[in-house]
Amino acid sequence: MKRIVILISALFFLASGVLESVNAQDTQYVRKQLVKLCGPEMHGRGYYKRGDGIAANYIADQFKQLGIKSFPAGFLQPYTFNINIINEVMVKFNGAELKFNTDYVVSPNCGSLTGKFKPVMVNAKLMAKPEKFLEAVNAAPSPKVVVLDSAGLKNPELFRFIKALATEQQFGITALIEVLESTPGTYPGRSAMKIPHIKVGRKSIPAELNEVEMKIVNEYNENYPTQNVIGYLPGQSKEYIVFTAHYDGYGSYGEGNYNAAAEDNGSGTAMVMDLARHYMQGKMPYYSVAFMLFSGEEVGLMGSKNYVANPLFPLDKIKLVINLDMVMTGQDGVILFGGTGRPNEASIIQKINEEHQYMKNVESKEGTANSDHYPFQEKGVPAIFFLTKGPSGRGHGPDDTYDKLPLFAYENLFKLVVAIPEELKKQEVH
Repeated sequence: MKRIVILISALFFLASGVLESVNAQDTQYVRKQLVKLCGPEMHGRGYYKRGDGIAANYIADQFKQLGIKSFPAGFLQPYTFNINIINEVMVKFNGAELKFNTDYVVSPNCGSLTGKFKPVMVNAKLMAKPEKFLEAVNAAPSPKVVVLDSAGLKNPELFRFIKALATEQQFGITALIEVLESTPGTYPGRSAMKIPHIKVGRKSIPAELNEVEMKIVNEYNENYPTQNVIGYLPGQSKEYIVFTAHYDGYGSYGEGNYNAAAEDNGSGTAMVMDLARHYMQGKMPYYSVAFMLFSGEEVGLMGSKNYVANPLFPLDKIKLVINLDMVMTGQDGVILFGGTGRPNEASIIQKINEEHQYMKNVESKEGTANSDHYPFQEKGVPAIFFLTKGPSGRGHGPDDTYDKLPLFAYENLFKLVVAIPEELKKQEVH
């Protein structure tokens, strides 16, 4: 009996190992893409050192290797927008250099400044008495670096007013340092202020701040050249299922200060690439399938807005847009944005999930301007957006790295997504 138990245990162990190997194989391509997309050589897939272009060329090359077709102009759809690029950041308090993303960040629209300064410390008590605030600022020697700490101030409108005065270079102010409870994340900006705006976590402020040294170099570009990446696979029907995601990230802020942007949105980018691989390996699909990776999402859905204004095939030929943004958790289910406005598609998705129990739940919400489905939705194109629920790295910050993506429900969401066109086909083909 003991030998039988040992034999069964050994067989169970081997079976578990095989299963783990199969599961690992299922996500091997995605993991490989995440490592590449989130690597330092892509500079956070932002606009410092043309990180967006590096990522776009890589994705286009992957499409080419897979055998995905391009439209006549090629895989890249060029366009331009205005962007504020931060090329260099350095901040020291009392001679000690702060760490970007940990101790401080710069605002998206930060301007340039280099030098050493004696800071003007402005706390809530001083802000509450405008005459005292003005007296303190006016008495300080120029150029003036103001440190604003609003802790305890019960007047947010007053704080916004004082901050606006500082950013408009009033009273000879040449830089603003805003103290927050913790260091926030940051993202690219599409305009540039006249002065630097630095956001510092409270624990990074020394008890006596006597000297601030900084070197911040921004480059504002009115017509930055960027691009979407678009490919397709012809099907039996001339109608298209369109899979979309934004490949841009929060970018780099000087050399080495990059955000990997894994969950947001290396995850959706890798899933669209995996969908391309999936469809290339199968028989000709019923619907034609387009794969669209957009830049500029983090600065206002610029890539998808450009696409719907300059479509590569008629928008009325789109059967459904399925947008994927932050899709590699899933411990707590998935959110379907746009589901309330697309009852047919929402019911199909709920039916698939009920039959197969792919996701813990599918929470249907109204479609909002929170990702690249929305410009399609505004044009009357059927569009939905999946976002998984569950913990990973902190978004818009240095902790959003690929190793923190659990891929908990990745395979199941993938199966759910590819089942949607099949269900739509059943409604047309009897």
